[in-house]
Amino acid sequence: MADTNPDHARAIGEKLREVRQAQKMSLRDLAGKAAISASMLSQIETGKVFPSVRSLYDIATALGVTVDYFFPDQKNQAHDEEATALPTEDLTASEMRSASLNGVPPTVTEITIPNSSSPIIHASGRPTIKLNGGVNWSRLTAFAEKDAEFLEITYEPGASSGANMSHHGGREFGFILEGELIVELGFESYTLKAGDSIIFESATPHRLVNKCTFPMRAVWVVLNQH
Repeated sequence: MADTNPDHARAIGEKLREVRQAQKMSLRDLAGKAAISASMLSQIETGKVFPSVRSLYDIATALGVTVDYFFPDQKNQAHDEEATALPTEDLTASEMRSASLNGVPPTVTEITIPNSSSPIIHASGRPTIKLNGGVNWSRLTAFAEKDAEFLEITYEPGASSGANMSHHGGREFGFILEGELIVELGFESYTLKAGDSIIFESATPHRLVNKCTFPMRAVWVVLNQH
């Protein structure tokens, strides 16, 4: 299910506009570097649409930032979680897990945010971003890592990383926790089920798709290369 909360799309758009303007780059300039239309970039900046996984990587590369830049600040996310907290008495276990990944804590009690020195990040305090078509990323590190992304990712039924294959610098490691994920890698296609894992070079054209009728959840690591 695609996210319908405009605040999440708006947060990504605000961060995009902030770094683009700081670099004195026009929408047209960024569009050319990221190979994305200026009209699409404008819609992302204004929070009208969510970027796809591919688009987010292309935008981050063009701006010279990591995708981690687009995650919300932990304090801001904590405030948003408190405002959108839902009672859990009528939720199934799957719905509770989905709610947690979508930025809603499993209870309406206190949310714990890691302090400046803690290496721990609790499930209810994970910075989360929602991308186009029902893809959610939750960061599993207490703070941004310079050359690595450690994520829990979920793909709703029918969700994909983008309409076309993407490629970027780095090396990726994936471990499927629940559901099934199709990884299109170069000219090959692999179906991964719970318990399966994969490693590949991010420079190889790739695309991730959930063609099942149930969500897919995985741990994903991207080692960035410059």
